[in-house]
Amino acid sequence: MSAVLVLLMLLAGCATGVAEAEVAESAVVRAVARVKVLTRVLALARGADRPLPTTVWHPAVLTGRHPILLFSHGLGGLPAHFTPLATTWAEAGFVVAAPAYPHTNARVRVDRHDIRNQPADAAYVLDRVKALDGSEGDLFAGHLDVGRVAAVGFSAGGTTTLGILRAGHDPALLAAVSIAGRRPLAEFGGTGVPVLFVHGDRDKVVPLSAGWAVFEAVPWPKRFVAVPGAGHGQYLRPGHPEFPRVAGLILTFLRDRLDSPIWSEVPPVRTAEHAG
Repeated sequence: MSAVLVLLMLLAGCATGVAEAEVAESAVVRAVARVKVLTRVLALARGADRPLPTTVWHPAVLTGRHPILLFSHGLGGLPAHFTPLATTWAEAGFVVAAPAYPHTNARVRVDRHDIRNQPADAAYVLDRVKALDGSEGDLFAGHLDVGRVAAVGFSAGGTTTLGILRAGHDPALLAAVSIAGRRPLAEFGGTGVPVLFVHGDRDKVVPLSAGWAVFEAVPWPKRFVAVPGAGHGQYLRPGHPEFPRVAGLILTFLRDRLDSPIWSEVPPVRTAEHAG
């Protein structure tokens, strides 16, 4: 075989390799473009005995400033259990921060008495996330709307969310959602915050009456939605017939109350009809 022929074959092989690399790169670019939401985990802690690893869901492309949503899980829960909801919120433009509470998450022996300490944990996490907006070199630097914050929680997390709404709470907190929560120990106070209550009307873990009781105690604009025929939070799982309706209800409430400029850049997330 002549040297010229060998050289031609090598060149042809190189060309094929380049073409294959370009095809592979193009496939990667297309795959990345399809990803709408990314996650990161913040290693936070409020003291040595209160680790608060916080999962954050955020839009894959950060444009402008995004409002912050703090989510609190229930007893024996984890942030990951609520990925479908958190993803919906992130797709809508929110940066969603969800701590795993140190004594009530699924990886520890649950101590329900520690719920009383969780509002302070939640406020700490919120402060640390907001601080990233001014942290040079961080992914979120210059992309967080620290003046527009919402809080959502399920069950004990709903109680935690309501517990944040005490005197001296962050004035940037513009909306709160309690899903099957109870009344917190602290009295409500500080700047008024509109609150949405969502509760299954056949909930045997946190009775509907407990939801109504805390609803009556809130002194600000509020709305109570009972999910017909539903128990304790099954309607937060994709596949449940009420999931699209409840998810749409919560998202609409949050968008309306926060009124963020980012909504003009983020296309609406399609959901089913909103509960009335």
